[in-house]
Amino acid sequence: MRKWLDRIESSRLHTKLMATFILLLVIQLVFLSYSHYRLNRSTVLELSQNDMHTIVQKNNELLDAKLSRVREMIQGFMMDGDAYDILSRVDRTDMVSILISDIHLRTVLAKYFGQSKDVYSALLVTSYFTFGTASSVNSEHAKDFIPYDAFPATGLYRAAWEGEGKTRWVPTYSFAEMYDIEYLKDKEFDYKRLFSAVTLMNGFYSQNAVFRQLEEKPVLVVNFKESLFGDVIEGSLPTEDAVYFVVDRSGCVIYHSDENRIASRLEIPDLERLFEKGQGVEMLKMGPETYLAAFALSDVTDWLSVALVPPKSLLSTTLTRSIANAVISAIGIAVVFIGLSIVLSRLITEPFRAMIRAINSTGEGRFQTRFEEKGSYEFKVVMRKFKEMNENIQRLIQENYEREIREKEAQIKALNLQLDPHFMSNTLNMVSLMALEKEEYEISEIVVSLSNMMKYLIRNDTPLVPFETDLTYLKSYIRIMTMRFEGAFEVEYDIDASLNPLPVPKFFLQPLVENAFVHGLDGVRKDGKVRIECKRDGPNARFVVEDNGRGISEEKLEKILRGDGRVGLMNVNERIKAYFGEPYGLTVDSKPGEGTRVTILLPGLERQGGGMRLAT
Repeated sequence: MRKWLDRIESSRLHTKLMATFILLLVIQLVFLSYSHYRLNRSTVLELSQNDMHTIVQKNNELLDAKLSRVREMIQGFMMDGDAYDILSRVDRTDMVSILISDIHLRTVLAKYFGQSKDVYSALLVTSYFTFGTASSVNSEHAKDFIPYDAFPATGLYRAAWEGEGKTRWVPTYSFAEMYDIEYLKDKEFDYKRLFSAVTLMNGFYSQNAVFRQLEEKPVLVVNFKESLFGDVIEGSLPTEDAVYFVVDRSGCVIYHSDENRIASRLEIPDLERLFEKGQGVEMLKMGPETYLAAFALSDVTDWLSVALVPPKSLLSTTLTRSIANAVISAIGIAVVFIGLSIVLSRLITEPFRAMIRAINSTGEGRFQTRFEEKGSYEFKVVMRKFKEMNENIQRLIQENYEREIREKEAQIKALNLQLDPHFMSNTLNMVSLMALEKEEYEISEIVVSLSNMMKYLIRNDTPLVPFETDLTYLKSYIRIMTMRFEGAFEVEYDIDASLNPLPVPKFFLQPLVENAFVHGLDGVRKDGKVRIECKRDGPNARFVVEDNGRGISEEKLEKILRGDGRVGLMNVNERIKAYFGEPYGLTVDSKPGEGTRVTILLPGLERQGGGMRLAT
């Protein structure tokens, strides 16, 4: 707990404000939602009653539509002359005649009932045969086989005769018990429970304008499985503990959401009154519980569909919905206001964050950082003063760099002026001629290289020279060093000629090569190698001096970079940054035993109009 309190205390102010606002908002929404629920409980219950009644009524209409179509099929079969003609011609004493008639009657039955997905089977029962069975003989293995000899003792037969030609609907029954088939009573099979529509056929029929009479009146039995109700009703109940059932006037259950109650009898108080009322919603007490009952009477079967739901279950669902709506509303409002808070917070604090970024950038040495002055008056004053301070620091650093460069150049110039240039040049030329006369060609070559270096030192007083000029000086220096360390190393060049006109600091590569000879290859007697590579690198130019010597330790490398009072690598790096600024300069990569690689990055040349200029 203490840890959370510390985290809250150390959080930003706008975070605390937003969290407090959201908490108060949620509390208020929950309180209002609960108050709304309490005030509108009766309205919610009334709406739930209407919903329940609508569900039952719609389900009843769907079932009536299905069964009404079946009733029309039955009426069509009863008026079919082919059926009467087949029955009138059957020889009841001849099994062959009976089986042929069965085939023909099955065709007529299939014409009316064969395409219906709701009908399980349709049979025509007589005292001597059951027509329309799935078997060619009256086998007990046929689909819902009806034993014709046991049929007159069943409730189906009685209902058909009581109907006197009208269709009667028989509630769900056990097939084995209806026909008293003992061996099926304890077994599971597909047609274990059925409900049926039975119709007594008219014994009289017209044939060739003559009325005739059948020897007996067959009974048409159309069977259905109770799953016909389940297909419509399942999934329509509003709560999990809701109960849905269909009963006749005696309380016999045709369908029940609890399968164990199907084909049983329910004791329902005031059942007769519900049938008389036909449809509606009311509170119904069944046992110790009181239920909200929605009911509707079928116009086709005269059966009553009833849905029972505990009132607390409906209110619980409504409460859950109210809470869910409150949570969703709270989340939506919170998201909107958090978004607004974030936007406003950024508008207020963005100037301060911009200045913090600038301070961090300055702390990393990037004094040229700029940012826009925005925000309130106080912010603008602080930002303006910071910019002025930053500019002053940058100016002082630049002045310090330039002063140091001037001091180093003055030292070099003083050294140059200590010798008489003309005297030195003439003397060197004379020494070269004397060496040639004595056939000392190597000495002559060294003297010529030294003379060229002297001329380069005294003839050009500008800080920047074309790379081609500085490279010529460098090659003279390398020739001298090559003869000094004869056979100890070789020098490789990889020069891009397009860099020749590039302005470079005077003597910028010579300290790098000297470092390779003096430090990198110190102690190397043979197979030493110095590679000088000058290439373009995008808009820039990259100069690399690399040797395969023994490498340099970190301590020694620091001394070399400092220069130890001489014009060393540090001086080259400072001159480059003074002339060209960041990010140009010198980097050194060296490890003992792995050689040394020194890299200089300078701005390249780019074309502008008819000429060339340094890339920016």
